[in-house]
Amino acid sequence: MKTDYHDGTLTIYLEGRIDSNNANETESQITDALSQNPEASNIQFDADKLDYISSAGLRVLLKVRKIISKPLPVLNASSEIYGIFDVTGFTELLDVHKKLREVSVDGCELLGEGANGKVYRLTKDEMIKIFRPEITLDIIESERESSRKAFLLGIPCAIAFDTVKCGESCGTIYEMLNAGTLTERIRANPDRLPELAEGAGVLLRQLHAIDVPEEQMPRVSPKLHGLVDKIADDFTPDEVMKMHALYNAIPEQNHFVHGDYHTKNIMESNGELMLIDLGDSGRGNPLLDLMHTYFVMNLTGGSSKHSDDDMGFVGLTYREMRTFWEIMFEAYCGGDTAKAEMLQAKIAGYAMMMYLNVSMAHPLLPKEYHSVYADKVRSEVLSHYDELMSIKWE
Repeated sequence: MKTDYHDGTLTIYLEGRIDSNNANETESQITDALSQNPEASNIQFDADKLDYISSAGLRVLLKVRKIISKPLPVLNASSEIYGIFDVTGFTELLDVHKKLREVSVDGCELLGEGANGKVYRLTKDEMIKIFRPEITLDIIESERESSRKAFLLGIPCAIAFDTVKCGESCGTIYEMLNAGTLTERIRANPDRLPELAEGAGVLLRQLHAIDVPEEQMPRVSPKLHGLVDKIADDFTPDEVMKMHALYNAIPEQNHFVHGDYHTKNIMESNGELMLIDLGDSGRGNPLLDLMHTYFVMNLTGGSSKHSDDDMGFVGLTYREMRTFWEIMFEAYCGGDTAKAEMLQAKIAGYAMMMYLNVSMAHPLLPKEYHSVYADKVRSEVLSHYDELMSIKWE
C-alpha cells in the first residue's frame, strides 16, 4: 500500500477493490503505516485509484477513524465510490470529497479579474471562477458553501454548482447571470452612479436585517483576529494585544455580513442587485461590513500619491469611489445625513486599522513594505487607542 508523508500529513492511497477477501490485509497495512509515522498530526485517504469498497472495507476505515479520534478525510472519490459512501451513510461519518473533474478555459471569454482569481464565461448557462494556484481547496470549498448557505437564507446571489480542477488551479462553477458588476455599469454609464450607489445602500441595509442561525454560517470576527495574528511579528506583544482588544470591543451580533461589499462584488441582473464573492461572509456585527466598505472606497491607494481621476482598486476613479460611498452610506442610514456623519466618524478609525491589517496580511504585499504599514498602524490607529476604546457602540 502506497503512503506519503508531508508537512505533518500522512496520506494513505487506497487502490483496486477492498472487500471481504482483503479487508484484514488492508487493515494491517494501514495499521503499519500509522505505527511507522507516529509524528503525523493528520491522516487522510486518497481514493483516486479505488475501484470498489464493500461493507467490510468501510468497517476498516471506521476502525481507523476511531483510532485517530479526529475527522478522517477521503479524497478524490469517483462518483461511483462517493455513491457507496453516501448510500451507506458514511459521508456523515467520514469527510468524503469527490474527485474534481477537469475543465479548460481555453478560448473562454474573460469576464473579470480580482485579487483571488479570474472569472470566465464557461458555457451559455455557466461561469467559472478560477482561483490563484496558492489558494487552497478548503478555502475554495468554504466559499462555495458560503454561497450555498447565503442562497438558502434568501440572499440574492448566484447559485454555486461545483468545484473543479483547471490546470494547476481549482475553480468554482456558478450559474451564468445576465448581469454586470456595478463597476462595469458605472464605467459604461457614469450618470448611473448615484442610482446604483443608493441601491447598494438599500440592499446592504436589507442584508444586515437578516438574522443568521448559528449553524448556518460562522462568525466573521475570528478572521479579523486571524489577520492580527498573521502580522504579529511586525509588532510588540502590547501592540498586538491592543489590536485584538479593539476588535473585541465591537459587540458580537448575528446579522448577515458580506465581508467584501463593494462595486466589483455587487452585480446588476435585470434591474436587481445581487452579490458575488461570498468567501468572507458570515454572521456578525454589520459595523464590520461598513468598516470594510469604507476602507475599500476611501482608503485603498492612500499610501501612494494619486489624483482624483486615477483608477482605484475597484475599477472606479478615486473621486467616483468616494462619491459612491457617500451616497451609499446615506441611503444605508435611511437618508439621515446627520446619522450617517455620526456613524462614519465612529467607524473611520477602525476602518483604517482593518485596511492596514488586510494589506499587511495579503500574500502579495512585498515584505519590505511591512514596516511602512506597521508604522502607519502605530501613528494612525494605536496612537488613538484610548479614544477608539471609548466609542459607545449602539
